[in-house]
Amino acid sequence: MQKVVSLIKDHELPPIMREIVGNAPKSRKIACFVASAAALSAMSSRVRLHYFYDTRPSALLLQVLIEGAQSSGKSFAADIEGLIMNDTLKARDKAMRRLEQEYRDKKKRRKANEKLEEEPETTIRVVPPTISKTVLTKRADMYERVFGDTLTFWMFAEELAQVTDAGKNGYSNLRTIMRTAYDLGSEFGIDFASDNSYSAIVDINICSMFCATPSAIDDYFDKKAIEGGNITRTILCRLDESIGEDGAIFTPYTPEQKAHIDRMLKRLMDETYDGDGGLMPTLQLDTAWLDKTVCAWVRAKGKEASLSGSRSLDVFRKRSSVSAFRVAALCQYLYELDRIGSGAGQPCGLTNEVIQKRVRQIYLFMADYILDGMMERWGKRFEELNTKRDQENKPGPKTILFDQLSETFNRSQLRALIEQQGKTTPDKVFLSQWKKLRVIEEIEKDVYKKLKVKS
Repeated sequence: MQKVVSLIKDHELPPIMREIVGNAPKSRKIACFVASAAALSAMSSRVRLHYFYDTRPSALLLQVLIEGAQSSGKSFAADIEGLIMNDTLKARDKAMRRLEQEYRDKKKRRKANEKLEEEPETTIRVVPPTISKTVLTKRADMYERVFGDTLTFWMFAEELAQVTDAGKNGYSNLRTIMRTAYDLGSEFGIDFASDNSYSAIVDINICSMFCATPSAIDDYFDKKAIEGGNITRTILCRLDESIGEDGAIFTPYTPEQKAHIDRMLKRLMDETYDGDGGLMPTLQLDTAWLDKTVCAWVRAKGKEASLSGSRSLDVFRKRSSVSAFRVAALCQYLYELDRIGSGAGQPCGLTNEVIQKRVRQIYLFMADYILDGMMERWGKRFEELNTKRDQENKPGPKTILFDQLSETFNRSQLRALIEQQGKTTPDKVFLSQWKKLRVIEEIEKDVYKKLKVKS
């Protein structure tokens, strides 16, 4: 499939993305754009969207996968993650985690029968990929208890193997949660009888970015993940390196660039938390103007799937559009924040027409980019698994046991036929029923003859 559009120019990108992508070498620009989109979506957890094909509200929830061979320079993703998260969500979490640790220390030091104050109600946003389902559920429920609403978790791993290894323990296998975490309002629940555990039904929302080698991706996205839908919720970003090529060199940020990034990140935090320790109201982003473009792309890919007979294309196109729409909506949100901050008449005070033109181009580029990545990585495997399932579920030819027997047969022949056809009913039951129906008679011990049935 050929891409119909390219990503917009570096200087035309929204704030923060503009600086990150602008300082990246040519071979890493798209990867940097996708990586920054994942982290910035986690920062923008109060934004709500209406996607044309969904009946309920959506949020900016993205799951990004950076794939590259060993020593291919995937560390740029960690640099972007640190740039966006270190002084924002991670700094806020540090104070929260300190409260939790102080409480645990007090609990260890308390004397027998000594009463301890209530456990602190903390709202942690950045969670490791090795987190257990119970702890993740508790942290999500704490959002509801403290704020009365949900927030987005951020999950990052420089090695996907961490996620795969943790998943070998049932309590840390997050594959199912990662599917529900892609959609606002999809609840996950655990219910334990033990007082030492935690039970709740919660709306868990996660933005994630994992770096991985091709073999690590093969391990994590196994048959269940491919058929279950984990792959279709992923934006796969593959780093292609030519043999003998030098490593990618990134330009350091200027003081002006860093100041602008910090200023915008503070704006994003202020759009999430109010000054009294609560949450800001949700923001309904107006994206109705993009609906026509979304519908045209989805229908065009549906027609292509119909003409080619590709089931993978038909399935992959739908969530490719969803993820691309969320990236585009994030960019619209950042443009509008920047315009508000700049004031009327300032250079970055873009008109609605300019913003919409850029956002539309970003949607079209990302929709093709995400779909192409899924088709190249999993298209063939998805088709094979679906073909195999269809064949296994296809009903076999209808055979009637009685008709398979000769006009005269014995009990041993009947037993052999029953076993051959995989039936579980004992031979004596068949013989008893056939005698009642008067379709056989016993001519000697364990030997039977079929009778002609009068019409």
